[in-house]
Amino acid sequence: MRIPYIVGRWVNDRHHYGRHRLFAYLLDTPSAALWLVGARRIGKTSLLRQLEFLAHTTASGYVPLFWDMQGCENSGDLSVELYMALEDTEHYFGQYGIDVSALQGQDALVILRRLTRALNAAGKRLLLLIDEAEALLAIARTEPAWLARLRRALQDPNQKCVLASTKLLAQLNDLTADWPTSPFLFGFNLINLWSLDPDSAVALIEQRQAAVQVTVSPEILEDIIIHTNRHPYLLQFLCHRLYGELEDGTGYLRAPTNDDLDFDNLLAGLFLVDFQHLTNLERRLLLTIGRSSIATEAEVLTALADQSPERILTFLWGLEKLGHLRQVYGQWTIGNEYLRRWLQQELDTLERMNDAKLADDTFEKLLKVGHAQEVQGFRTEIKRLELAYSSIKADLAQSQNGQREALRADLDHIETLLMSARRDLNRSFLSRHQPSQVFSMT
Repeated sequence: MRIPYIVGRWVNDRHHYGRHRLFAYLLDTPSAALWLVGARRIGKTSLLRQLEFLAHTTASGYVPLFWDMQGCENSGDLSVELYMALEDTEHYFGQYGIDVSALQGQDALVILRRLTRALNAAGKRLLLLIDEAEALLAIARTEPAWLARLRRALQDPNQKCVLASTKLLAQLNDLTADWPTSPFLFGFNLINLWSLDPDSAVALIEQRQAAVQVTVSPEILEDIIIHTNRHPYLLQFLCHRLYGELEDGTGYLRAPTNDDLDFDNLLAGLFLVDFQHLTNLERRLLLTIGRSSIATEAEVLTALADQSPERILTFLWGLEKLGHLRQVYGQWTIGNEYLRRWLQQELDTLERMNDAKLADDTFEKLLKVGHAQEVQGFRTEIKRLELAYSSIKADLAQSQNGQREALRADLDHIETLLMSARRDLNRSFLSRHQPSQVFSMT
């Protein structure tokens, strides 16, 4: 029996579901440097790989290069990894007159500069996709001058850099706080990588992009979405457990049992790493809500009365964006059933942990910047979609009968995206309790 759900490795092409609006934003935004923040197994590597795939298969104007920093301890390691990544994709860069072999042994800063110049001369831009960027923390401690030069290269407007990591990378701002210019992450547009949108989650469960789809009843579909909160790894983890085949080879999903919702050792390890990456205030919020399973906002504010309401709301917003928390009927609860069960089991141990690697003040500043950037991003997206909607509507009014069906389909698609963007903008304001600024969906 071949199970179609992929658990534990990155995916791209038809195996990758959702994130369509995010891909459009990443490729279209004028920002040259973007920092993609997500918890473990939320799909950071898959997103970068899919972005690489899209840049190769569409007229994007970019030439992508995937740079995995995992395991690198110094600038020499990073330079070797960058060259090896370039060597693996030599056939793409050779089209633009770049002799990859001539770059062997060169420093990463030299390689990036030469790639950017050569591609610009050919009318293209380098799309640098950096994974496991936490490796830069070690570089900041031992080679701060080299890291400062790397930052300048990554923020070069002649190329685009998408850097993916967990929130632990925020430590870079503490390690580089005494730089004469500004800390490392200043100038990077922060983007939170959250769960899949509802339509994409359903498409993944039903395997709509596969040659043969999976049969699942509406009731079971709803249960899967509720238990996983549309987390891409957990969706596939649970569906992998529920998958079965009929005699004709047709795949189906059975109803989840209590045992199916138990976490395994791998999930427990991932949850522990995510917890270790939380600040002290984030841990308090997660444990406060975890103790009662569900809590009103007033109950959370009372339990943490030593903190200002504004600060608590800021951190609640951040925890929801990372999938650690969610809102159900206006109350706060744990992000998914697996995490809830793990927290309940480990509650006593977790409450004794006070070795947070990330300071509250440091991450609070980034959260506020991230919220402002998210709002601006949604507004920019809405404006772009509204222009596209108006353009297609005008084309439809002047179209011949043979063109109208395709144009109506495009119009419906844009309208769906527009409604989703407006809903996300509203949610972003509501989660920070700024009702006077809520964007109208009418």
